[in-house]
Amino acid sequence: MKLLYVIEHISTVGGLERILVAKLNALAAEPGHEVVLMTVWRDGAPPAFPLDSRVGRVCLGVRRPVSALGMMVSMPRVIARFNRMVREISPDITVHFRAVGAMLAAFSKRHGHIVFETHSARQHCNHRWLYPLMERRSDAVVCLTGADAGNYSRASRVEVIPNFTDMKPVVPAGQRDYGARRCVYSGRLCAEKNPLRLLRLWKNIQASHPDWTLDMYGTGELESEVMAEMEALGIGGSVTMHGNVADMAAAYSHGSILLLTSRTEGFPMTVIEAMRCGLPVVSFDCPYGPAEIIRDGVNGFLVPQTDDAAFVHCVSSLMDNEALRQRMGMQAASDSSGYSADAVIGKWKTFFREVAADGRPCRCPEGRSP
Repeated sequence: MKLLYVIEHISTVGGLERILVAKLNALAAEPGHEVVLMTVWRDGAPPAFPLDSRVGRVCLGVRRPVSALGMMVSMPRVIARFNRMVREISPDITVHFRAVGAMLAAFSKRHGHIVFETHSARQHCNHRWLYPLMERRSDAVVCLTGADAGNYSRASRVEVIPNFTDMKPVVPAGQRDYGARRCVYSGRLCAEKNPLRLLRLWKNIQASHPDWTLDMYGTGELESEVMAEMEALGIGGSVTMHGNVADMAAAYSHGSILLLTSRTEGFPMTVIEAMRCGLPVVSFDCPYGPAEIIRDGVNGFLVPQTDDAAFVHCVSSLMDNEALRQRMGMQAASDSSGYSADAVIGKWKTFFREVAADGRPCRCPEGRSP
């Protein structure tokens, strides 16, 4: 089976790029799969993450526009080159992402089946006006969560396949020390992740647990505000900023609880990775993702989005009870097996077989032919 993945570029260090490269590498290693990655924009930069040599590479070679007007002018050329190159590649299935992918799916001349894969909740996607046409033209839309899948009522098929993690714990959950008095935050320092709220909550938590510390991993546009808030709250002695680190498995191995205060998520990989390393999670029940990963009171705590007092209580409960941390952490590690590379790639293989076997006729816009 020949699979063609289409993305604007692959040189950015981002969550989608990271999981996409991992998926391409895993699929290319599977017997019977030929995988090709097509990029739209010509930037000359190498992939941000190591790409398996078995993954084919092609590029439409269009210079990326710097303005909205430039994008409008460029898109007819992008669409024409895309359809010409897809005809030459002749894939069984083409997978699209983001707004440019929605445009290309909508105006594809359909050489093979069309799949649109979304990595953000629909209301957070750019140029959503493209999506109704993309839905009608695609054979399937794949979402990360069941909640987001409900936003695609026009699609003929909607599938839920989560992201996977290949993170390997430094110490298995059953052997790790849950006596460490450290909480962990991992994520961008941005408005969506709401680190300023975490610091305000931490001030209340730390007041009754002065022997606990908070390790924060990540960078972002709110970094200076985070530093200023730490100083204003007087909690700098209990909070350590680490920036980005290459080995988050090692970082998780030193902590005992993961804290998540996001306003919204697409699918929180940090939760899966921390669980993989045996950490129970305390998270607000934000859209989308935490409620489909965290089993409240079993592998962590899921707190109503507006209830600061409940968040503080849940974190304090874990801090006060090492046995509870261990029980929840070991359950989290067990539950994370459903997000292993083998489990998730197995779902993709089954999905691709079903799509390829679907002989439904092409649904081309009026006046166009496949």
